[in-house]
Amino acid sequence: MPSRNNTGITNWRRRAVKIRRLLRSSRGKDILIFLLFLGVSYVFWIIMALNDDMLQDTRVRLEITGVPDGYAFVTEPPEFLQVGVRDKGTVLANYSLAGSRTLKIAYSEMTSDESKDRVFLSEQQLGGRLRSLFDPTTQIVSVRPDSLSLIVTDHAPSTARVIADVDASAASQFVISGPITIQPDTVKVYTARHLASRPRIVRTARITRTELTDTLSLEVRLTAEQGTRIEPSHVRLTIPVEPLISKNREVSVQVIHAPATDAVVLFPSRVRVSYLLPMSLYNAENSIISVTADYSHRHNGKIPLAIGSLPDYYRGVELSTDSVEYLIEQKTLQPTQND
Repeated sequence: MPSRNNTGITNWRRRAVKIRRLLRSSRGKDILIFLLFLGVSYVFWIIMALNDDMLQDTRVRLEITGVPDGYAFVTEPPEFLQVGVRDKGTVLANYSLAGSRTLKIAYSEMTSDESKDRVFLSEQQLGGRLRSLFDPTTQIVSVRPDSLSLIVTDHAPSTARVIADVDASAASQFVISGPITIQPDTVKVYTARHLASRPRIVRTARITRTELTDTLSLEVRLTAEQGTRIEPSHVRLTIPVEPLISKNREVSVQVIHAPATDAVVLFPSRVRVSYLLPMSLYNAENSIISVTADYSHRHNGKIPLAIGSLPDYYRGVELSTDSVEYLIEQKTLQPTQND
């Protein structure tokens, strides 16, 4: 039987022969002429469209140079300005081919307001500086943002601890198996001069996750108070999640509240405890589990059992029986020296 590859090659050859025959026919020549005129018309349409005025948004990179030593921006300057420009299509096409432009503004050119810890660049000043980046025929229609107003500080940054604002829960048969980690767990905080205090802790944005079945790691934004800037502005937050594994052990039962003069013998004296624990601890854990029989609650020849101390990472703890039978043996009194 012919292979699939040979069948596919044969089909392609048949199609190629049909196409070749079609192009050599009078109908095929008509189709080629139609496509040629259609292509020429499209080229002329593009040329005419490019000669018309068009509106285009372009991004201009912003750089502020010459910032004095010891000064830092509390309000982060925008990385790009969104500039709407109008001109002929040919000019706008050249802008697109040339790539992003860069506007450099010297810190000394900005207006300073010491009482508000701010530096300004008005709408007119910003528009005038942008004008130099474009051709004289180009009209600047819009600028976003249309002006700059930035808080500055000469205070050295302080260090703050990061706290996670998280509400997370695991799915059934899974568990959050350890502390939530943050990387980095400390950040730098730049504070405006007019603020009396500096934050010692910063919090992440609120994160809510439910039904987790695997470790979750994500980048989270930090919440900055007004008049402060946090560096870095995002941290990596990790919530460890792993499956729960079933395990059981035999544990000795301890009698409590029994009379000092009596010896209580239990049947059975050991019971099986079943529980779930994180998979990573299955082979390593050997924690203490206590099971108690409260003699004061005995009834109908049996003493009910209760689970005492156990690790907090256990889930679904169950006993093989809820009560045990007992027998009382009277203790023999030891003779005194006077007897």
